[in-house]
Amino acid sequence: MVQQEAVIVRNAIKRYEKGQLVFDGLNMTVSKGSIYGLLGASGCGKTTLLSCIVGVRYLDSGEIWVLGGNPGSKGSGIPGPRVGYMPQEISLVGEFSVNSALYYFGRINGLDDEEIETRHKFFSDLLQLPPADRLVKNMSGGQQRRVSFAAALIHKPELLILDEPTVGLDPILRENIWAYLSQITEKENITVLITTHYIEETKDANKIGLMRCGKLLAESAPQKLLERFQCSYLEEAFLKLCEIQNNTLNNEVTRFKAEDTSSDVFSENEYERTKVISEYKEVSKHQISRLKIFKALLTKNGIQYFRYYGGLVFAIIFPIIQIFVFIMAIGDDPKDLKIGIVNDEAGTCGSNFGNVWNDEITCHFGNLSCRFLHNFDNSIATQEYYNKVSEASHVVQNGKLSGLLYFSQNFSEALQKRMEEGVFTKDSDLLASQIQVSLDMSDRQIGLFLQMKLFKRFLEIYKDIMKDCKYSSKLANPPIRFEEPIYGTTDLNYADYVAPTYMLTLIFFLATTVSTTLIITDRMQGVWDRSIVQGVKTEDILLSHIFIQSISIAIHTVMIVLLFFPIWGLECKGSIFTVIVLTFLVGFCGLMHGFIISVMCKDHIMANYCSAGSFYPLLIMSGCIWPVEGMPKGLRWFSYALPTTLPSISLRGVIYKGYSISESQVYIGFLLSIGWILCSFMMTILRVRSKSL
Repeated sequence: MVQQEAVIVRNAIKRYEKGQLVFDGLNMTVSKGSIYGLLGASGCGKTTLLSCIVGVRYLDSGEIWVLGGNPGSKGSGIPGPRVGYMPQEISLVGEFSVNSALYYFGRINGLDDEEIETRHKFFSDLLQLPPADRLVKNMSGGQQRRVSFAAALIHKPELLILDEPTVGLDPILRENIWAYLSQITEKENITVLITTHYIEETKDANKIGLMRCGKLLAESAPQKLLERFQCSYLEEAFLKLCEIQNNTLNNEVTRFKAEDTSSDVFSENEYERTKVISEYKEVSKHQISRLKIFKALLTKNGIQYFRYYGGLVFAIIFPIIQIFVFIMAIGDDPKDLKIGIVNDEAGTCGSNFGNVWNDEITCHFGNLSCRFLHNFDNSIATQEYYNKVSEASHVVQNGKLSGLLYFSQNFSEALQKRMEEGVFTKDSDLLASQIQVSLDMSDRQIGLFLQMKLFKRFLEIYKDIMKDCKYSSKLANPPIRFEEPIYGTTDLNYADYVAPTYMLTLIFFLATTVSTTLIITDRMQGVWDRSIVQGVKTEDILLSHIFIQSISIAIHTVMIVLLFFPIWGLECKGSIFTVIVLTFLVGFCGLMHGFIISVMCKDHIMANYCSAGSFYPLLIMSGCIWPVEGMPKGLRWFSYALPTTLPSISLRGVIYKGYSISESQVYIGFLLSIGWILCSFMMTILRVRSKSL
């Protein structure tokens, strides 16, 4: 007798997160080999009850037995292939064709491809399915529901749970479905638990349950319920039950059952019977290979990834665009700058290039300001001449000039005295021998660039003057000498400094974006939960996503390395293999970061906020824009813990210093990346296993 009940729910209590009561001591019994119609208004908790029965959600208190065991218990087969589940949502991947949808659900439930093909043909006729190659996202709502219905039936489960399967279907097809359900319950002893908006269509059910305010108002055969209330239609009986419940002071209604069943009072005998059932465990008929399930997941993820053409274009074109924009926009010297010239010594100079002559006693200078300004081309700034310093300063203040140069009237003569008289030179001559430069330093990078260029220009001209005077050109050198760098080159520009961090930041957020999008799509479409109901492990879903997206990360890694090194010409003094491996690991960190975001957020909008919100702090504190050493010490240590900072330092060591992985500066980046990957994966697993997901 104990095995005659497919589903038993006793004293079920369930609340939503905000404390709203969904079930208030709900009791329900579904017999094996029967059709049970669960009716109730939208929002009354029917879908929540079904998700508890299949083991996706849990009761706050009370007990559920399904096919002789507790959902989720070892050997119960629930979740697993013993149940077929059609959620209220379509719960199919939009990139699935009819064929790939049925093959996916058939394979994860242990069917061979030949069996799937045979049943596909059968359901195509029964449910009038669209052509096998039609994509789910291109189907009408009714067509999608028919495919979803076929996916739940494909493996002939012992218990079939259908959440409003006939919504949007035409009456004839609805009649065909009910006829088929009646057939499989009678001939194959399959149990069907179905919810529907169409109350009258449940007249063909063996038993119906009318759910309202967290309880079942009635649980009885349809005909006996009509006789009890002397009604012609089930809707009338339902309305009368609702009136009785509303008029009852304690909000409890006597549940009317068939005469051949026990009363609704949960007697001691029935309690003992359910105790026996709770101890009964029926092991699944056969265990499905996790490898077979994993292969099905890989196929599903591959279809989902490679048929999402917009995402595929993004994954391929976006990194190319980003790198070319970086190469074109970062690192070159500023162009089209303008600088004001006030030359009281020689005016606009014209064809006067300045004079230096030696009379065998001393060296004489004339109009050296013109020599300094000659060939002063756009590599520094375009010259604009003004008569007064105040006039040029006003133009700088208006933002039309980047600065101004002023040459005093006796600039050349004072420079000559400065060179000849040395420490005896008057202060007035020292001042007159200077080129007075006033820059707009509100744009610091432009100001520093002009400072460097003007200083180098002065040293070059001054060395030429020393040569013309037949003096040693070394006299023009300042009393500090910068030797050849130990690492790097003297012409290393800002793009060279930024490139390693930019490479890692780019691949990190490419991986984050792709992983976040796919997993949230799975969850929002309901495919994640539906797969879990069929016995797919959370770890297998994540690992299958990791495997497919690792291919994407590998492609991005190769693209980034090719574009930066052979094409752009960035020289790598160390092992390019080390660069590739470290870049791939940081991309993998981004993948795990995306997983965390996707399991914490419920939709794409919130995920995009989280992704963008984490992007800018990571970019700013990773040393990409400014060296980490410029931060306060506390913030600096926090920066070192980020997933791109130390790996960027490691990558810079490999590229510019030729370090191997045995150097501490390099292997610390590898260790941090591996640590981030492991911690992120464990956090993701813990989150998806929690009840709140």
